[in-house]
Amino acid sequence: MKLKNFKDLVEECLTKQEIAEIEQQAQLELQAMQSLQSCLKKAMDDYMKKNKVGFNELVRRLNSNPRQVAKIQQGKANLTLASIAHIAALLGQEPTIVFKKK
Repeated sequence: MKLKNFKDLVEECLTKQEIAEIEQQAQLELQAMQSLQSCLKKAMDDYMKKNKVGFNELVRRLNSNPRQVAKIQQGKANLTLASIAHIAALLGQEPTIVFKKK
């Protein structure tokens, strides 16, 4: 029995339109995640500048570790809503989510 690669299996099970819809949805999710990460990074940067807080002090105040805070600042962290709420509370901000049609 010959093994097929994943792409062949997907194309066998789904139509081209279904594949295109899945790819479009994935792209929208990626853009939404990047937007959220960008907003969080800006809020953290503003907080650090306004309060004259360095990276290590921010790590301490967040009760986190340097690697995680660096990931957040680089937009590479996969955060929970609870983590976002914790960060927002430290920053003294109330996050809001605005949905815009593309």
